Order: sequence, then structure tokens, then C-alpha cells
Amino acid sequence: MLLNVRSCKICYQAGHCGARSTRTVTPLRPAGPFFLTQGMATTVASPAELSVQSYILWQEIMKQVSSYRIFEDSKYFVDCPVLRSWEDVAKDWDKLNSEGLTKANLHEFVTMNFGLPGSDLKSVLPPGWHEVPPSWLANVPEPDMRDLGTAVHGLWKTLCRQVSPTVINDTDRHTILPLPHPFIVPGDRFRECYNWDSYWIIRGLLACDLVPAAECLVRNLLHLVDVWGFVPNGARQYYTNRSQPPLLSAMVLALWNVSNDDSLLDDALPLLVKQHRYWNAGNKAVRVRAGGQSKQEDDDGDGRDDRAGRSVKASHEGASEVFTLSRYHSDHYAPRPESFREDVQLAAMAGVSGREAALLFCDVASAAESGWDFSSRWFVGGDGLQYTRTTQIVPADLNAWLYRMERDIAAIAAQLGATQLQNEFMARASARLRGINAVMWSAADNCWHDLLLRESRGTMSSAPAQDTAFLFGNSVSSAESAVYDVELRSGVFASNWVPLWCGCAEPGSALAEAAVMGLQASGLVQPGGLLTSLYHSGEQWDAPNAWPPLVHMIIEAAVESGVTNGTALANQLADNWLHANMVAWQATGHMHEKYNGYVPGGIGRGGEYKPQVGFGWSNGVLMALLERKWKRAARET
Repeated sequence: MLLNVRSCKICYQAGHCGARSTRTVTPLRPAGPFFLTQGMATTVASPAELSVQSYILWQEIMKQVSSYRIFEDSKYFVDCPVLRSWEDVAKDWDKLNSEGLTKANLHEFVTMNFGLPGSDLKSVLPPGWHEVPPSWLANVPEPDMRDLGTAVHGLWKTLCRQVSPTVINDTDRHTILPLPHPFIVPGDRFRECYNWDSYWIIRGLLACDLVPAAECLVRNLLHLVDVWGFVPNGARQYYTNRSQPPLLSAMVLALWNVSNDDSLLDDALPLLVKQHRYWNAGNKAVRVRAGGQSKQEDDDGDGRDDRAGRSVKASHEGASEVFTLSRYHSDHYAPRPESFREDVQLAAMAGVSGREAALLFCDVASAAESGWDFSSRWFVGGDGLQYTRTTQIVPADLNAWLYRMERDIAAIAAQLGATQLQNEFMARASARLRGINAVMWSAADNCWHDLLLRESRGTMSSAPAQDTAFLFGNSVSSAESAVYDVELRSGVFASNWVPLWCGCAEPGSALAEAAVMGLQASGLVQPGGLLTSLYHSGEQWDAPNAWPPLVHMIIEAAVESGVTNGTALANQLADNWLHANMVAWQATGHMHEKYNGYVPGGIGRGGEYKPQVGFGWSNGVLMALLERKWKRAARET
């Protein structure tokens, strides 16, 4: 089966976004084996049988490459473009197997038939590029910090890519998705455009007066929604079974606030509605009942548990009222291609196979959809990655982001005079906010917590029964009709305060003041930044790591809380973060994906891959924070 995908007209001229061209679409040739993805409507084309065989062949090669550990990083091979026709690859593969497969001849086969990762991308200058850094940098009094800002401005030109013409002409030989405009990559092993990373990259580009580059990135993501119905995790075929935190509407408005171009809003509005539909249908939508929570008493009476994954006591209004919320739920029930070896090993360690392994793979992919891959936040019933149960959890931050998205859509509709749509999404936002504050807010520790669905795991979804279904997309039963009782999850995670960033508490309100007090008392704010959690699980989205997007959201949340203590907290955290970035830069010469929250300038560790440098969202947060501090200071003098 082949996907009949569409793409906007492609502009290969570096430095030009061709923004309005996204309204014109031209058909691509039918996509080949790399586009056989679960959950997508397909149309049968004449070479369908060949395409299926090629996909199965790619899977077989990938599994052997993983088993023989040809490359240390599982992602390396799945990013390699195919150099020859699939017919020729199949002949070589048959010959190789008839001779007897060894690590040496498998490595030679890969070298002959596959290109290097990233060889199907071109390095280009960001659209609108200028060597001169933004003028507000001259206001920064510390020479070292001013120099760092100048250097990070220059990093954008090292991270900008564009797909090669072969990606458009021979889509069946590439896992990279054909994007119409240049884009910024995070860096290192992350060679493609990513979903939620892009928000902070855009904020940094706008701080650097690179508006055309920011627009190209937004237009690429809108294009992905047009083709796939949502923004995938990243611009790779193997990421199209899941998304990432829904921040596209925030990106659109961040760009519009600078450009004031209503044509952007006109193009974006129907696609944002389409993206919203994705997050509120099928297995992603859950109906929960307020009241009836397990109110387990904690040992020390402070309303918190000392470990993640247990319930906390909380009082709620609206008992027995039913709210529709959302959760992360990938459509993938097999090992992730980009982490195939790791997922197979995890299932073996957990001692599961068949349906139970499929459920674990789905929960692991769903954790990747959250952006928090991986964290004790998703553990249920034990400590360790094998206890990942993401689909049993209704996240506070996801629903806060969707609340913000609903308000954004309403605001865009109002700007464009679409009153009916404005009213619809204001009502949706109001209903979601009631749910968030009714069932997720804990007055015991002044924050919003995730929810645990109380039904047994097997009733929440059904995995395909056969391995072939994993590959070709049997649908998963919907949970939309069920109503779940829930438990309020405990645990101190930075995500507990993301709803403050999304406007779930009115500025200056008692709720906002309580949330700021909770953040101050949480223990998350440290000399090196903001801890992701208080738990040392060994996973990268836990202590001691501090992640740029969480730091930035919490700083902005504290500023916008309308609480005096919030402003002071934001300034303290921003100064700590800028200092930590400076220390690390001076020691290593790099901007890093994550940092050590306890140690200023310390590098983040843990997780299933080595620490990465570059780095897209780190650069964006640094420049946004410097702009916030020094552009504002210039206006006030």
C-alpha cells in the first residue's frame, strides 16, 4: 500500500521561505516503503506489492543491523538513505543470506547500499540570515555574556538544513519527510526538524531578528499537519506513529506577534483545528469523573508522597462531574525503529512477550510522544523503565497545552472575524479548564498533578494480536465511551507548574499566588537551573537534569503570574540559567541539550543516548532570556 501524499511547491533557494506558496499544493509521486505507517488512510497503487516487500525487507535489514550492533546508536542506520533501487538491494540481500550472514559482510552490504545519515540533507543559511547579531546584545554589560550571545547567534547557520531534491524525487529511499522550506535541526544525532523543539528555536530566531527563518519553520510544521493530520514527533517516517506536545498554535502566534501578517493566521487556522482534532479523538481522548479519588494518606502529613507514582490527598469541587481530557497514546505496538535494540532488550528485561510486550512498546512510544523520554513520571507499579505505563496517565501539562491551544485558536478566529469558531473554542477551553482545576489541582502542595486511570490496564486498549498487525496498522479500540475514576498522582515534577504558563490561573489570583508558593517550596529551583524532578531514576527526564524548555516555561509562568514573588523567582531562575550556560560554554565550547540542575555549568546525563550538543532549543532559550532581560532594560532607560 502506498500513501498518496501531497506537498507544497518546493523552494530550493536558500534564504527564501516562499511563505504564501504553502497554499498551493502539487502531488508528489506515491511514497514508498518508508511511508507504510500505522493509522493513516492509504490508497493502493500499481506497485503496491513491491512496496510492501521493500518495507518488509527494510525491516529485516534493520533488525539484523541492530542485532549485530553494526552501529552503536540505533538511530544511525534508520537515518541512512537507500542508494540503489530496492530491486538491487533485494538481490544483494538474498545473495548475502545465501552466503551466510556475518557482522563483516553485513557492514559491507550496508556501506554499498545505504548512504550516510544526513547525506540527503543540504546545509544552507537560515532564510534572512545576517552575520550581525541583534542590536539589543549591545546592552548586555558583561563582555563574556555578550560574546556568548554573539556566538550563539552564529550557531543558527550551522544548524540549518534543507532536504535534497532526491528526497522529493525518490521518497521511497528516505526516512526523512519532504519539507518545503529550510529548517533548524537540534544538532548532533538529531538531524531532522522536531515538533516541540521548534517552539524554542522559533523564540530564539525571533530574538535574533531572523523572522524569515522562523516563518519557514512554522510553515513546515503546518505543511506536516496538512499531509499527516498532525505534527509528527519529528520529520522522519518512523516518527509518524506519534506526535509531541502541541505547541504549534503558540508558534504561530509568536511569529504573528512580530510579523502582524494575518495571511499566516488565515493559512494556519484550519490546520490548527485539524491538529486539535487529532488530540481529542480516538485513544487520546479520555473521559474522567471528578470525585472518587483514592485519598491515600502520606506518611508525614504534608499532602505529598516521597516517591513518584502514588496518590495524594486533595479536595475537589464538582464531584461526579465528567470531563473530557487528553493523554499521550501512540499507535505503535512494536519496538521503535530508532531505538529497536533498546526496546527489544527492555521487553526481555521485563519478561514480557506477545500482547504484553506490545502494550509495553506502546507505552514506551507514548512516553516518547510526551517529549519526556524517559522519566519516573511514567512509572506505575515499580521503579524502572519496564514499569512505563504512559497510557494509564492523564498528564497535567498536556491538557494545559491543549487549553492554551484552544484559547489560541479562539483568538486567531476572533482576529479573522470567524465568530462561530471563536465561540466554539472558547467553550472548549472553558470546559477543559474546569476539568484541569477540578481534578488536577492539589491544594495540599499547590500545583497541578497528573491523573492515574483506575481501570485495569487491559481494559484501556487492545493490542494487535499478530506481528504483521504491528507493521501495517490494525486500529486500536477507542476509549472515548468509557468514563474513568482517577487518582491524583503525587511526585514533584516541573510539569506540575506548566499549567501556570498556559494561563490556567488568572494573573494575580489566589490560585496563581498558591502555585508560585508551591514552586518556591518544591525544591526544584537550584543553582544550576530547574530540576526536572526530585527523583534520581537514571532516566534523563529526572534529577539531576535541567532542560531548557522547562526552565523557560517556568520563568515565563512566574513572570506572568502577576504575583510579586513570581517576578523575583523568575529573575533568580533566569540569572542562574544564564550563568550555568556561560560556565558550560567556557568549559566545553558547546551549547548542550540538557544541564545539571545542581551544578552550574554541569552537563546533563542519563537516558538511552549520549549527551548531545548543538543545540536548537538551548540556543533559543538563551537568546530569548537575554532578549527579555536586556531589550526590556533598554526600553526602560
